[in-house]
Parts: sequence; C-alpha cells; structure tokens
Amino acid sequence: MRTNLLHRRILTILALLMVIVPRSALSDPSVMHTSSLAESSIREPMSELDPGNDGGCLSLGALDIAFRTDNYGSPNVGIILTDPRGRRIGFDPLVKRAWQALPMAQGYIDCDDLEGRGTCRGVVQICGPVSGTYKVEVVAQKTTAYSLNISARSKEVLRDDGLQFSYSQSDLSNIAIRARSRDILLLNYSRNFREKVTARLLPTLHTRLVTSIK
Repeated sequence: MRTNLLHRRILTILALLMVIVPRSALSDPSVMHTSSLAESSIREPMSELDPGNDGGCLSLGALDIAFRTDNYGSPNVGIILTDPRGRRIGFDPLVKRAWQALPMAQGYIDCDDLEGRGTCRGVVQICGPVSGTYKVEVVAQKTTAYSLNISARSKEVLRDDGLQFSYSQSDLSNIAIRARSRDILLLNYSRNFREKVTARLLPTLHTRLVTSIK
C-alpha cells in the first residue's frame, strides 16, 4: 500500500512547479527553462540508464531532499537541484526562474506540522536517480537559518536471499544564510547498496552569520 502511494506521488512530475513555484511564474512561459549542459564539477557514470515510465523506477533507487526554515508557512529559501547530467529541478525565488528537466521527479510543500508551530517544509523527490555528484543551490529570500534532510535508497540487487537495498541519510541543521544570498552543496549519491549518501557545504564568498537566526 505504501509503495503504491509513493509511486503515485513520484509520478506527479510537475508537482514541484505547481506547488513550490508561484502561479504568476507559471503563467509566464519566459521563466520556464530546462538544461542539458553538465557543469564541470559534476560527474556521473554515463552507462547508467534513466528510469522509464513503467512504474518501476523505485527499483533503481530514490533520493529525497527535505528543507525547512523556522518561520510560519512556507520555507524562506528555495532550492535548485542539478543532477550529474546537468538537468535541473527547482525554483529560484530571487530571479523567478523555474526548471523541470528530470525524467521522474516531483516536489511539494508539506505543511503537516506535528509540533503545531505552523511551519512547512519543502520536499524534492527523485525516483531512480543516476549515480554521481548533485549540486544543490539554496537561495534565501530573507535572512534565516535552514535545515536539510537528505535520504537515499540504493538500487535493488537480486541475491541468494532475495532483493536487497540500503538506506542512508545526511543532515545539515541550522545553517545561517543572509537574505538574497546563495549556498552551494555537493551531494554524492550512488545506486550501489554499499555506498552512503554524503553532502558537503561549499565555502561562500559572503560573510556567514555565526549565530542561529531565530
């Protein structure tokens, strides 16, 4: 039952653009862009195949990124994720530009706040991601502090005792960022069930805040 629900959520390819991207941006075709040019810092094994539309993408693995800020309503940051093949998904709130070029991906705002503080989190999910280095750009609309939870599922492997796969995660908590600035993270993911997902925040040129923003 949970697997079927997850498949239906992941197959909603344009959910990120319908929920995270403002409707005013969607009404203007000039803000919609796709990219197929790989960036020099991103590498991936070209032999891996993208997932198809047969509903079996989860067998190739999964990559989920959840982000939040400590404020009422939607997060005060947006994210743009670039996969190892240079394809993007996300929205830049400063320049009002959106991307959706990944074959099986979705995003949405989750306001199911169990703590009752009225805070929401943004979620980006990729079904069947290729192995390699992903770039995650965090774009701040306001001075704030953000947290990222990155979870990964490996490709299923058939062994003597049945199908095997692994889970791993990497968390970054309470990262201070100034209004109208950008942070870059490099995220390493592999379909190999022996590998763990890792994420590294790159140094930025602007002066970072040293205390958490409340």
